[in-house]
Amino acid sequence: MQLIRLEISGVRNLSSTSIDCSSGLNLFIGPNGAGKTAILEAVHLLARGQSFRSKSAEPVIQHGSDSLMVRARFDDEHRGLVAAGIIKHRGNRTELRLNEAPEKRLSELARLMPIQLILPNSSDLVFGPPIERRRFIDWGTFHVEHAFLEQLRDYQRALQQRNALLRLFQGQSTRALEGELGVWTRRLVELGLCVDSARRVYLSSLVPVIRKKLEALSLTVNLDLSYRSGWREGLSLEDSLRDGVARDVKFGLTHSGPHRGDLRLSVEGDSAAATLSRGQAKVVASALRLAQAEITNTVGGRRSLFLIDDVGAELDAAHSERFFRALEETGSQVLATATSATPLSSAFEGRGRQLFHVERGSCHPIDTRE
Repeated sequence: MQLIRLEISGVRNLSSTSIDCSSGLNLFIGPNGAGKTAILEAVHLLARGQSFRSKSAEPVIQHGSDSLMVRARFDDEHRGLVAAGIIKHRGNRTELRLNEAPEKRLSELARLMPIQLILPNSSDLVFGPPIERRRFIDWGTFHVEHAFLEQLRDYQRALQQRNALLRLFQGQSTRALEGELGVWTRRLVELGLCVDSARRVYLSSLVPVIRKKLEALSLTVNLDLSYRSGWREGLSLEDSLRDGVARDVKFGLTHSGPHRGDLRLSVEGDSAAATLSRGQAKVVASALRLAQAEITNTVGGRRSLFLIDDVGAELDAAHSERFFRALEETGSQVLATATSATPLSSAFEGRGRQLFHVERGSCHPIDTRE
C-alpha cells in the first residue's frame, strides 16, 4: 500500500494536522516532545486499532478532547484508492469506516495496511520474551495466509476455555475433569496443529530472506534461526498435553501448545540475547522487519509501510546507511522521525522524498529544492 494523505486530530498534542505523503521517504524532524512520534502513533492506531505506546486510547486522546480521529487515503495493490478512518472515544468506544461505510472488523484495516514498526527499543525482538517474537511471526503469517487469523482466534478461545476448566478444578484429582477436559484438549490439538503448521510454512519462506538481509546489513556474526513449537520435542502435541495434565491442573494453566512457541535466535549455539550487543540486536531486528516486508510483498501482494521512530538510535552511521539502502530496495514507503535530517542526507534520493518540520503539535513540509 502507499499512503497518499493523512489527517489527524486529537492525538496527543496534534490538534488538527493534514499530511500529503511522498511515495518514498517521509521524514519528520523537530525537537523532542514536538509531536513527531504521535504521527507514527496515529498511523499505527488506524492500522492496528491501538497505539504502540498504550493499549488504552485514554492517554492518547488530547487533553480536553472527547475523542481522537485518524483518516487516510491510500493506494492498495488490489483495491485501488481506499479511504479509511478510525475514531476513538473516551471509554474505549471505537468507530471504523472503510470507503465511507461503517466497518466492524479491525482486521480488515490491518490486512490493508501491513505496517512494520521499528522503535528505539526494537532490539527487544531479540532480547525480549518469546511473546515479542510470536507476535512478529503471527503478524507476518496473517498477511500471507488468510485463514490464519480465524485459526489463531479459535485456538485462543479454546485455550481460554481449557484454562478456565483447569482453574475450576485446580488442586483436585485429574479424574474429576477427565471427560470435559478431553473435549477441550482435542479441540486445542486440532487448532494448535493448524496454527503451528501455518507458522512453519511462513518461517520456511522467511528464514532464507532474513539471511539475505543480514548479509546486506553486513552483520558479521553467524546467526542461526529455528522454531520451537511450544511443546516437548519428540512428542506430539496430544501426548505432551496428556503427560502434562497433572501440572496443568496444579497451576490452572495449559503449559504446552503454540501459545508457548518461539523463534529461537542463536550465535554459535548460544542464545543471541546473551551474545549480541544492543546495536547488533537492532541490526538483527531490522533484518527481520525487512525480510517480513519482502515476503508480505512477494507472497501476500502488498508493500509494507515502515514506521521508524528516532532514526539512527543505537546504530552507527554506516549501519544506518546500509539499512536505508536495503529499505529503499524493498519499494516500501517510509514514515520516520529524527531530531535532524543529517542522518538521512542521501537516503531515497532516487525516489520520492519529503521532509516535514514538527513543532508544538504542528507539522509543515520543508521545501528541499535548491
